[in-house]
Amino acid sequence: MEALRKEGEGQYNSVVDSPHDQEAVDFETGEISKDRFLQIKQVHYADSGNTFTSYRNKVLTSSHYYLAYSVRIDRDYVEMNFSIPKYLYGTNIMQFVPHKFEEHPYNNEELDSLEFNAEITFERLITFIDNFMNDWFKDIEISKEDIEINRLDLCYNQYFKLEEDSLKYLDYQKRIKKKYIKKTTKNKVDWGTSIFIQNDRYAAKIYHKGSEYASSKGERKHHLAMNKKLGREHFEVESKYKDGVMVREGLEDTANRILRYEITFKKPFMTYLFKKHLFARDCTAWQQAQKDYKEVNKVVKKIRENRIKGLSIYHLEKQYHNFSPEKRVHHKAYSKILNRSNTFSLAISETARRENESLHACLKDDKGNFEPSKAALFTKELLNEMFKVFLNFKEEFRISSMDKFTDTTKRVIAYNNDVEKYNKSLPKGSKERKARISENYINSILLHLQTHSFDELVQMGVISSRTKYNYIKALDKIGLSKNHLAVDSVEIEKSEDFAHYHQILTF
Repeated sequence: MEALRKEGEGQYNSVVDSPHDQEAVDFETGEISKDRFLQIKQVHYADSGNTFTSYRNKVLTSSHYYLAYSVRIDRDYVEMNFSIPKYLYGTNIMQFVPHKFEEHPYNNEELDSLEFNAEITFERLITFIDNFMNDWFKDIEISKEDIEINRLDLCYNQYFKLEEDSLKYLDYQKRIKKKYIKKTTKNKVDWGTSIFIQNDRYAAKIYHKGSEYASSKGERKHHLAMNKKLGREHFEVESKYKDGVMVREGLEDTANRILRYEITFKKPFMTYLFKKHLFARDCTAWQQAQKDYKEVNKVVKKIRENRIKGLSIYHLEKQYHNFSPEKRVHHKAYSKILNRSNTFSLAISETARRENESLHACLKDDKGNFEPSKAALFTKELLNEMFKVFLNFKEEFRISSMDKFTDTTKRVIAYNNDVEKYNKSLPKGSKERKARISENYINSILLHLQTHSFDELVQMGVISSRTKYNYIKALDKIGLSKNHLAVDSVEIEKSEDFAHYHQILTF
């Protein structure tokens, strides 16, 4: 390591042998007794001569899940990055929702609703964090201002009747290019059993849970190891049969019927949602700053573009200087505040609260310099905005089988009858008359969709983007969505809530 490192340049990592006695280490589980650390990792920065040390460990919880954590002495924090369902149940086939077999304060009839579970997640998450901190830091008083949420993954397991159905549905989803993915993106990856999308703010994916469960790093290997260690079948990996009939479905077969939706929200995207929807939302000065920013920024962007192209910016700069000093200050302040990263904690100071509610509270001097607090409160409102993104992502990938041609013909006839009635109700010569839809026109769209999605047709040059828009508009008129695929197949049975999930848990 030393021989490869150039003097005074770069950085290098090294893992130092544990200073503890061998007796302190359980080599079968990787645990260290007496709260000692398993791994000491050092990072040396040659330019400054500084060496930073982090301590890492993993402990086996009561759910037979390894909880990993690290301690950075130089930055004074403990980081714990883990899955809540795995921490509670040992698998994320189970979900972080109230279960009908557990004690909870909710009405069992409401537990099947996806929207209801989204609504109650915040209070359940805060309760979980409180209990978690009490379990792991019993005798240590920790201020809630020091408890940060730097990443949160929202997930949903969608169940299908058969494994083949889940994989077929995923294949249909791959044919749809979503509106929020740029045509030039390099971050949309379609693997055999997953779709992965990543941009500057977040990562989103849909994957076949069964394939992930059975992979080399999946839960199956860990579950079998735990069963062997415990000397009993704690995790029912394989299904149980009697006289050739399945009497209890195992985790592996359950996972094979699941498509899992996930979005990872890190600080940049949480900051974006906070600044866009929650920061100073009742402050009239901030609202005015938003308007001024949009107006001034159009000119600023044009100046930037013209400079790159080598075009004249004289008139644009004149236009910029004609804006009032207040508008230019607002443009600068809004841009700075919008791009300033936040840290989200379970509590914040009164000063930070005021600065997050008012633009004037962020003013640091009479020159128009604004400096808002980095600290922001992790709230139910912020989590709700994250859920909106997640549920929109799930909805964007919803696929339905197209009606058969005969059924679609009935839709066209019904639509045209409604058009006739509407047109007859209008005064003679009215310009508000609606046009009928041609049955042949709709059928031609269905013929296209039998083999390709709209986006595929545009990419292949079969239709233009304008034609795609007209096709989508025509389908919308007869009650069909842009994500219908004309496969003339039986509708794939799939869950859109938690009803099936609760049903299999009570089987």
